[in-house]
Amino acid sequence: MFSPSESTLFKRSIEYHTTMTALSHRVLVLGLGFAIAGSPLGIANGPLRFSPFPAQAQPSSPTPPPQPLQSNPLFQIRQNSKMGFINRSGQTIIPPQYDDGHAFSEGLAVAQSGEKYGYINPQGQWVIKPQFELAEDFSEGLAAAMINDQLGYINSSGQWVIKPQFFLVGPFSEGMARVLIGKKYGFINRQGQVVIPAQYNLAHDFADGLAKVQLNGRVGFINKAGQAVIAPQFYEASPFQEGLAAVETNQKWRYIQPNGQFAHTTQFDRAWAFSEGLGLVRIGLKYGFINKAGQIVIPPKFDRAGSFSEGKAWVTVGKQQGYINKAGAFVISPRFDEASNFNQGLALIKSGGKAGYVNPSGQIVWQSP
Repeated sequence: MFSPSESTLFKRSIEYHTTMTALSHRVLVLGLGFAIAGSPLGIANGPLRFSPFPAQAQPSSPTPPPQPLQSNPLFQIRQNSKMGFINRSGQTIIPPQYDDGHAFSEGLAVAQSGEKYGYINPQGQWVIKPQFELAEDFSEGLAAAMINDQLGYINSSGQWVIKPQFFLVGPFSEGMARVLIGKKYGFINRQGQVVIPAQYNLAHDFADGLAKVQLNGRVGFINKAGQAVIAPQFYEASPFQEGLAAVETNQKWRYIQPNGQFAHTTQFDRAWAFSEGLGLVRIGLKYGFINKAGQIVIPPKFDRAGSFSEGKAWVTVGKQQGYINKAGAFVISPRFDEASNFNQGLALIKSGGKAGYVNPSGQIVWQSP
């Protein structure tokens, strides 16, 4: 659900630094193009760490598309400085025993033993033994991994499919992955061939057939042929999701369609990608939600909010966070210090200084010691 690197992966800058260390690699591998401030909740080296600004309340963060509920998902926990996994009921399935790790992705989870990373299965068995300086989640059957300070991609058997050769890379999305070549970003295919030349100052994953790129300080969108479908002209933008993207122009945010035309005339002080049919917007200092016609369906009355996931969105009232439904009614009253999106039936929260998981009924099924 939340990887140790997700707390910095989804939102950070991708400026090139020639003095990048192996630690910096870890920070940047899958997070090209996002600002560190406001990162999503994650499990870090130590206790569960929370950010007061979850990803959905930041303009450049993508909202992952909803995934079908799995029958037996596993969720990360940390006890006594070790990582393990629980099930949806809060029962320990894999006892805490790993130095660090990620959530499960495509049936495998990154786990750290000593200074090396490998992959385990849902039974906690090593499927790919710890051998990498860095390892990232599987996406479309491939995962980025580092050997000798170079990044390539392995398959689920641990075999190199794309040999280590890159300084920075992203996950595969819609059959392509962004990579840093020299000081510019381009895209490779699953065979490791450069299919869109490295020419962009920044690049993001493909979503809805388009990828956000930056040239000369302006953001636009390209298609999989590398053609500029929407010329770089915006200060910032969200990825396309559910047929719309939020863009910043003239200090206001609006929504555009894949043809580059504005979806409607409504403007906002901030706006984010659509999720489950609703878009998170800010008017003044308050957060609310609109439909695709630009009409406000949940008035901006919250102090902070996240995008909808599994029918609920976290919102902040004063200093407490709870969850609302698509009618704007509270289904879990504001009583948490911090909250995150629901994912596979649970949401990571912080209450009374302790991290935990809450279910859709508002019950805390697991809480850190």
